[in-house]
Amino acid sequence: MAITPAFSTAQSAGTLTSFTITDDSTGSDSGLTGRLITIRKYDGNYLVPTGYTVTYIYWTIGDSDLTIEEILDKDYCVDITVRWFTGSTATYSLTQLTLFTGYSDLFLRQLTQALAANRVTITQNNFWLNKNKLRVLLDDAAQAVSLLNDQTIAQFCLDDAKDLTDNISTFF
Repeated sequence: MAITPAFSTAQSAGTLTSFTITDDSTGSDSGLTGRLITIRKYDGNYLVPTGYTVTYIYWTIGDSDLTIEEILDKDYCVDITVRWFTGSTATYSLTQLTLFTGYSDLFLRQLTQALAANRVTITQNNFWLNKNKLRVLLDDAAQAVSLLNDQTIAQFCLDDAKDLTDNISTFF
């Protein structure tokens, strides 16, 4: 038998430092014995959970999903590769460019809540200009992934967005 490898990811607003990866593969292969996940940043370095000393994460074959905790300290655009193994042989492999924007999305929601609670905010520190700039940077990051498949541009947009969110008193 054979599988068509597929996976999806989800980041929860409640635990921004973590994400869940789900095996969405179709078909079956009873010979599979495990999976390894690597997460590569735009600069070629690997992103791993806190405390890891290796560049991969093991994912047992019996689990359809895996929550990877303490890995996201900010928004990232990463290449996630999953390799399905039969013994020590990588039988299948799939790499997907993946965008995690939970930190900036949460910040935008908080800006909207602040706006609703305090109408004065909209006239201070170019609030609208910078709120729109943040939204555009996130949209540009998403388009860099979906239209250009460009990890570097996406990460640069996310880094610029982080600069806005890290300097609240200056920009908002």
